[in-house]
Amino acid sequence: MSNSIIIVCSVGIIQCILFGLLIFLKNNKRPSDWILLLWFIVFSTHFLFILKIDNDPDSIILILAKTFGLLHGPFLYIYTQIVFSSKVSGKAIIHLIPFLIFALISLNIGERFNTQWESILLISKTTSLLAYPIYVHIWLKNKLKFLKTSRADNFYLDSQWINTLTLLFLIYTFVSLLHVLGDILFEIQFSIILDVIMFVSMVTTIGFYGLKFRIVYEPDQIPIHPTLEKKRYKNSPLKQEEIIEKKKKIDQFFENPENYLDPGFSLSKLSEELKIPRHHLSEIINFDMGTTFYDLVNAKRIRYAVLRISNGLEPHITLEGLGYECGFKTKSAFYHHFKKHTGKTPGKFKLEISMD
Repeated sequence: MSNSIIIVCSVGIIQCILFGLLIFLKNNKRPSDWILLLWFIVFSTHFLFILKIDNDPDSIILILAKTFGLLHGPFLYIYTQIVFSSKVSGKAIIHLIPFLIFALISLNIGERFNTQWESILLISKTTSLLAYPIYVHIWLKNKLKFLKTSRADNFYLDSQWINTLTLLFLIYTFVSLLHVLGDILFEIQFSIILDVIMFVSMVTTIGFYGLKFRIVYEPDQIPIHPTLEKKRYKNSPLKQEEIIEKKKKIDQFFENPENYLDPGFSLSKLSEELKIPRHHLSEIINFDMGTTFYDLVNAKRIRYAVLRISNGLEPHITLEGLGYECGFKTKSAFYHHFKKHTGKTPGKFKLEISMD
């Protein structure tokens, strides 16, 4: 094995470990974070098998290195399911069975069938890496059309992350397919280092976008010092039951966009609507919801804007006009908060929607 392959695979393993550690160190991890962590472990194991092939090419390591590609499509499907449902159904686990079948058959197949069997395995891996991303993309696109307004904002932002994953897999599979066709039809021999570099590049890009979408790691808010928190509750007349009840009222209030799209909406108006003293509202939003009133309102307004753009704006409504409709007093304020919460400008976001 060349030093180049050793270096590239080592880079892939180190990056998988780094991304895995970042996920592990996240606070308030969702079930999907554990699946993504496991997926990075699978990626790093795959790289490790590639490194091992040169030392023991006839062992089980070679079989696992060739069959591990059958795991990534099912992992994309399972990860997508758990992102939006917070649980994995028993049926989803069935998608891992082809990997087990191919691995077992590869262990027991006769020597004279190796060439034919490797062709079948290659076709199966390529089909898996094409079919799963396409299915997930179509499923997300259809799902978005029928979502209720109260859920569409969160769903759409998560779907952007999943669609990024599907695109990366399709690009990787398409390039690999060109590689195979070039080898079969035109007898063009490609170096294995190119395959490994593509694989490492895909994993690196997944980690990069995971950071960008704040999936791999999300900086926590500055924690409240324990002594200050105790002092706060000691001096506060609010009981824990009251806090829970008032938080529920706040959440219910923000379910209706008409309640907070008014440019003049303020903490005082929220206090009047909910019949909750202004200082109690401020205390709950700051200490119990971990944000500020204006950050909370701006986040809700941007999510409403995302929903409006994703559902298709009327021809007469410009992006600047949408910003005013969402309650922002200036174009610059709208663009600033939109990019803060989505990582993109409204124009770029709208362009990507129109291309789907």
